[in-house]
Amino acid sequence: MIICVDVGNSNIVFGIFNNDDKLISTFRMEAKVLRTSDEYGIALIEHLRYLGIAINDIGGGIIASVVPQIDPILEKAFAKYLNVTPLFVVPGTKTGIKIKIENPKQLGADLLVGAVAAANIYGAPCIIVDLGTATTLGVVNNKNEFLGGIIYPGVMTAYDSLIKSTALLESAKIGRPDSVVGRDTMSSIQSGMVYGTIGAIDGIIKQIKKEYGDMKVIVTGGISKFLLEHLNPEYIIDENLLMNGLNIIFKKNQ
Repeated sequence: MIICVDVGNSNIVFGIFNNDDKLISTFRMEAKVLRTSDEYGIALIEHLRYLGIAINDIGGGIIASVVPQIDPILEKAFAKYLNVTPLFVVPGTKTGIKIKIENPKQLGADLLVGAVAAANIYGAPCIIVDLGTATTLGVVNNKNEFLGGIIYPGVMTAYDSLIKSTALLESAKIGRPDSVVGRDTMSSIQSGMVYGTIGAIDGIIKQIKKEYGDMKVIVTGGISKFLLEHLNPEYIIDENLLMNGLNIIFKKNQ
């Protein structure tokens, strides 16, 4: 079994794959730079115990991170509590994807992992949309080349900034509005969150396809579940895309 870890700006997602490449469990923790290796290690041990998995059953680990400060803490946790040296997704890691951007070292590990998963599972050319703290879109052509992407503020990031800068607006959680036109402040904000995000995604995808031709669209990320019923039915939704990408990369590097 292996443990896959996706370290994002807001949350860290852990996934456990069995020897048949089946994702048997995921759990998440808030990403905190000040959290110790013991805290991460104990959380891992407790989750394994809950699943009835022995520590000795864990044969490897892989980490994709966009928060470098957390990397050595997680590496120490894996070594101390699981006796495993995790593989980090960094420039030079075998992925099967050719990076065709100006400076490949600048490509975020999450964008690369998503591209690997989408190309291997659904086929290229494809567009990968990841809805998290940031909203990102990555483009892979039919030669499995990562051509570049788009990064703009995530739903909650944008609205947190809006509310802090606007005296009369109140804080709102993302939710499914009853109609596109809100009848009060809360529903108006929620409508902006949902339909504004969908409009932006659809518009960017339309422009990408205009420049590069038709492509599959794969959507992932924690916010995607709030948009499911409003997204284009042709889009593929895969909440575990990055976990599967990490598992694929781990196998390529053995």
